[in-house]
Amino acid sequence: MQINGIEFSMQRVEGGSFMMGATLDQTDKDTYTDKPAHLVFLSPYYIATTEVTVQLWRALMPEREIINPEGYPTVPVSYVSWFDCQEFVRRLDSITGLPFRLPTEAEWEYAARGGAKSKAYRFAGGNEADSVGWTYPCSGDWKHPVGRKQPNELGLYDMTGNVSEWCQDIYGPYTLSTQPDPCGADTGSYRIVRGGSYDECVANSHLSVRRWHLPETATEYIGFRVALTLPNDPMQQIQQEEEPPLIRSIRIKSKKLRFVYVPAEQPYYISEEVECSLWKKMMQKDPPDRCKSIALGMNKSDRTRFAEYCSRSAKEALLVASAEQIVLAEQQHIIEAYQPNVSHKKESIRSIQRKRRVADKLSPLTELVGVRLPKPDDPVLLQFKQADDESRPLRLVIPVR
Repeated sequence: MQINGIEFSMQRVEGGSFMMGATLDQTDKDTYTDKPAHLVFLSPYYIATTEVTVQLWRALMPEREIINPEGYPTVPVSYVSWFDCQEFVRRLDSITGLPFRLPTEAEWEYAARGGAKSKAYRFAGGNEADSVGWTYPCSGDWKHPVGRKQPNELGLYDMTGNVSEWCQDIYGPYTLSTQPDPCGADTGSYRIVRGGSYDECVANSHLSVRRWHLPETATEYIGFRVALTLPNDPMQQIQQEEEPPLIRSIRIKSKKLRFVYVPAEQPYYISEEVECSLWKKMMQKDPPDRCKSIALGMNKSDRTRFAEYCSRSAKEALLVASAEQIVLAEQQHIIEAYQPNVSHKKESIRSIQRKRRVADKLSPLTELVGVRLPKPDDPVLLQFKQADDESRPLRLVIPVR
């Protein structure tokens, strides 16, 4: 496509679904604003393969001169506000007759992840930020001409680094609900900015990171790219079943057990922690251990048998939650991570910590004479037997088919 002699290209993104936000490939450096991860359905659309450049901006907005300290015509334009971007796409519409716009936040993230071709990279096109984008310090703290780094799975450039990019949406917190073609909050003062920039470090440039600014903001590190939905393009939206409720309550032997929906490739409901009273009612015996009435210490066979008894009572297929299912729900902040009650062991833990400090101080001296003092176990690790599920509270799951 040519605009006043300046070429730029658009890439079609087929409609599909994806988990948006703090997914497992992103969670080693997640922020509270990208949680919880949630399921999104998108219709097909087109998105520019590169950010809008200085020369393309000047071709459409000659009277609106912008700052370009690098001097290159093919660096991404910056010092443009969200309102400036709206005027740019309005003029682009009038010339082409096509309804250009800014991408929605969901469209931006889906495209950056590689759409249906995604390989679950942490950055747009790979797991090494320097190979796919200009971030600090490899950027030298300045913008670079577009398209010089490796593209992502869809052939899109610079969706990690170079300049951050305005999106159409008003900023709002994520929710767990499944969303078709989301377009942000209904009201608010701030607009979404995505993608990291040349002055941001690698740790702050992964694909789920969200930023927001007032729409009149115009800084050196924010630019944009355009998107487009063709009027005659069939929606091709994935046929969705009726959206599952977020919470279910299952009655087991006159007691209610609460389950919360966990969106995933194979979604499921996960229960609250099983209490001693329900365990005793089903198993006719007390659990081996308890912590604030939570049943603890049961072996694997007893847990499996408990799930079978509950399934018969509830007339519903209930399974023991696996460690992976529990961790996924914790990472999405759907359930709270288990913290053992150690208050009754406070004195013994202090004693262990004291012994560890003494051992740390003496070890350089003792090793000189060939003696190594045994170091007490870490007091925190003593509370968790990670290889032993018996140390964790019991949760049940209901698979969503």
